[in-house]
Amino acid sequence: MTDESDVSESPTTRPGTSDGEYRRLIERAVDAAVVLLDGDGQVVTWNASARRVTGYDRSSARGTDVESVLHTEVDATTLLEEADARGRVEVECTARDVEGESYDAHVAVTSFDRDDDVPTVPNAGDRDGYAVVVRDVTDDRSERRSLERRNERLAAFASSVSHDLQNSLSAALAQLDIAQARYPGDTHPHLDTAYQSLLRMSDRIDEALTLAREGARAMEPTAVDLRETAVSAWELAGPDDGALRFSRPPETVYADEPRLRRLLENLFDNAKTHVGSDVTVELGGTDEGFYVADDGDGIDRERRESVFRRGVSGRTDGTGFGLAIVAAIADAHEWRVDVGESRDGGARFDVVLGRER
Repeated sequence: MTDESDVSESPTTRPGTSDGEYRRLIERAVDAAVVLLDGDGQVVTWNASARRVTGYDRSSARGTDVESVLHTEVDATTLLEEADARGRVEVECTARDVEGESYDAHVAVTSFDRDDDVPTVPNAGDRDGYAVVVRDVTDDRSERRSLERRNERLAAFASSVSHDLQNSLSAALAQLDIAQARYPGDTHPHLDTAYQSLLRMSDRIDEALTLAREGARAMEPTAVDLRETAVSAWELAGPDDGALRFSRPPETVYADEPRLRRLLENLFDNAKTHVGSDVTVELGGTDEGFYVADDGDGIDRERRESVFRRGVSGRTDGTGFGLAIVAAIADAHEWRVDVGESRDGGARFDVVLGRER
């Protein structure tokens, strides 16, 4: 099966690629309807999959306006105008086929002109044109909604268990507080150990609940100011004696802002915990995203693959959920987080961003 990325990018071709070869590539796109339009938005040609997706045959579609054969809740003219302005636009919307049956569609529109290195669109003359790629994603959306419902049930269960456990823990801690206040000179060291163990248990419950909630909360991605979000996260999680510096980070990141802030908070807190209150953290840009690096002793190479696992911590009093939450937030965005070494020999976390939707 041909991946959508093979047919939905701007229709530029390698030097020497013939018009016939390009059209054969379109025809092989069996999982997507590929429609070529002239500069007026009229259908010039489309592949065989277009009939399967829309129900219209090729001969009746040719020469008609795209709205005649592609019925979506998003105005087609608006999509073409946005493609002219941005070069490419993608949306997910509800569409209807020739029988009036609705389906969930992913629509990508790419604008090109005669100056582009593209094959000649038959009958388009010297006018500009568009490539429209439509995929039926009904099954994908259904699976996604089912997964979201399961995650919501998991989060509700985790919240219920957390509430019950926290009540019991709070009662135990209160009793220890009373004992320590009543017998200040006779406090047994074992009671101190029990008190610290209960505090760590409370922290673990909170972090586990956060991890469950991250998987259930709906994504609301927007263009987020990375520097501004980092400063906000540093004010919450960074040490007073530490320093946050920047090295040409991306101006904006397409992300869910609260989740991005939590990801940065956890990375900053990780640096504070493992390096100390005087840690210097650098947020910088890369070709694929951004990184967060510190000036500590770093993470041993043999441990780097395990640091994102739940319950794994480099400290005996750590919860082992901080970096697991970082990985969960990255997964929710379809990002990747790699661990390496900073210029100062400390830990460096590279966040490789996914494709914008």
